[in-house]
Amino acid sequence: MRFLRQVATNGLPVVFAVNYVRFFLFAMTKQPKAGSRDTAFFVLVDVLLRALLFPGLHVLIYVLSADWFGSFGGNRSTALAVVSPTLARSAFFENISGVYLYATMISALPLYVSAFGRSEFLGPVVRRLPMNTGVMLLALAAFALSVGLITIGAQGIASLQAR
Repeated sequence: MRFLRQVATNGLPVVFAVNYVRFFLFAMTKQPKAGSRDTAFFVLVDVLLRALLFPGLHVLIYVLSADWFGSFGGNRSTALAVVSPTLARSAFFENISGVYLYATMISALPLYVSAFGRSEFLGPVVRRLPMNTGVMLLALAAFALSVGLITIGAQGIASLQAR
């Protein structure tokens, strides 16, 4: 039951919220140019929002779980203290948060491919490689950057907490 509660109260809300933002950004890349922003800008927005939203939602949910379900011994401080180490190891699938992390990342690929493929700024670079290889390479690089930002940020916070 605890595992199912964890998936229902942590996994589903985190994956839904992060993916919702991404699908909104994806729709924006499909719109005719309404402003001066290049579509590659939306990838940067997505990466930065994910680096804030993914850990931020974990903090909120962990603290609420301590209050509502008595998780972490019912202690909010303990709940806060475990967020960073948990997220630092999630990129390596050492906990269930790794599943949530990559569930949000896989859905980023359509946004990244669309944004890089329609980018006027990156177009000359991307189109030099055959069969959308450039678009896919940039999308995978943005994917790795997102995972790296979350992991390095969490490791940095975890090391500060250990002091």
